[in-house]
Formats: sequence, structure tokens, C-alpha cells
Amino acid sequence: MARGVRYDDDVRRRAAELFEAGAGHRLVAAALEIPDATARQWSRAFSAGGADAVLGGGSRRMTYDLETKLDAVRDHLDRGKSIREVMVKYHIASESSIKLWCRAYRREGAEGLEPKRRGRPPKGETDTRA
Repeated sequence: MARGVRYDDDVRRRAAELFEAGAGHRLVAAALEIPDATARQWSRAFSAGGADAVLGGGSRRMTYDLETKLDAVRDHLDRGKSIREVMVKYHIASESSIKLWCRAYRREGAEGLEPKRRGRPPKGETDTRA
């Protein structure tokens, strides 16, 4: 399947049931005929947030405070914990969030994890973005 494909609720529900029964990501991928990478990502999400993390499938955007981001990044980079261990410890359903935070932390330090203003600046305020 092409990148960015959205799987229906039945496929996600069946995957959650298989994970709850103890199946690994390879078995889930074969049983549901989905890519191994998708099943692996769902397996990690299941480990971090249970069936809801698989069933939600990005339906809502989670936000995390600066402390959680810093703790997660430091656990991964400084303490050598795997991304999966960090996901489970901090209940972060997406490994891509942790990877993005690590990149920003390496590039800009703790400031890279602070929330950024989004959208157009208010009238009278100059845009300082490059």
C-alpha cells in the first residue's frame, strides 16, 4: 500500500485484539496483510497506550509539556533507553514524536523543544522567522 494510507477501524480493531492475545508485529502484518512497518508501529503504540493508541490512529493530536519532552529525550539520548522503552514510560503513542524531539534537541538544545507560535504574526508584530 502507498504511504499515508488510512486503515479502517476494523483492521485496527483486529490488530489490537491480536496484540492483546500476545501476537507479535510480524504475525499481525501477515494476518491482516499490512506492511511490516505499519504493524511494528502499531505494536509500539499498543505497548505505550494499549488498544486505544492503535484504535485512535492519529485521530487527535497529543501535546506534551516541555518537561515530558526533555525527560523523554534525555532518557533516550543520555541514558540509552530504547525509543520503545521511552514510549511506554511516558505514554507517548508515536515514535516519530520522540525522533523529532531528539533531532530538535541535538540541533538547538532544550530551546528546540519549547512550543513555537504557529500561524501568521499579529498585526504590528514583525516576523522574526528566517
